[in-house]
Amino acid sequence: MRVEAFRTQKDIDKFKRYLKRHKDKRLYPMFIIGSNTGLRISDIVPLKVNQFRNKDYLVIKAEEKTGKRKTIIINKAIREVIDEYYKEAKDDDFLFESQKGGHICEGHAWRLFKEASKKCRIKYNIGTHTMRKTLGKKVNKIHGIETAQKILGHENQRDTLVYLGLEQEMIDGIMMDINI
Repeated sequence: MRVEAFRTQKDIDKFKRYLKRHKDKRLYPMFIIGSNTGLRISDIVPLKVNQFRNKDYLVIKAEEKTGKRKTIIINKAIREVIDEYYKEAKDDDFLFESQKGGHICEGHAWRLFKEASKKCRIKYNIGTHTMRKTLGKKVNKIHGIETAQKILGHENQRDTLVYLGLEQEMIDGIMMDINI
């Protein structure tokens, strides 16, 4: 089953509050960074402190899935979470360290997000990819499909429409207006 973007700001706020209070202090920064960069979880989990400290841009040398270089501005939300959660961290530390050494695995992050969505009583399918889809939907709503396509790194607008579930929403809206 595919994960969805958050449907409402209320659900986003509820999820963020839950993660902020969670005993696992990796989850809230992971959500903030993921939601504000649009990166896939495979590109989020290996991030290190030195990629953010005293920097204006996050540079991913090669995205895991696409192999493309990506440069993303470090916005206020990301800066605040880095300053709050990683003050004492060394430059070479992973942001999302595993207890076994190295960084947290993608599957574990996904399980933690699924658990959080259940605790928040969110009735639709949420996972780590929800961060990327939520950013895409928000960008589309404010700046249009072309900008969402560019930020998500999709080859064409149709891929972006399908990815964000907008193609089905458009079809549903049209069909609701039909009365033959």
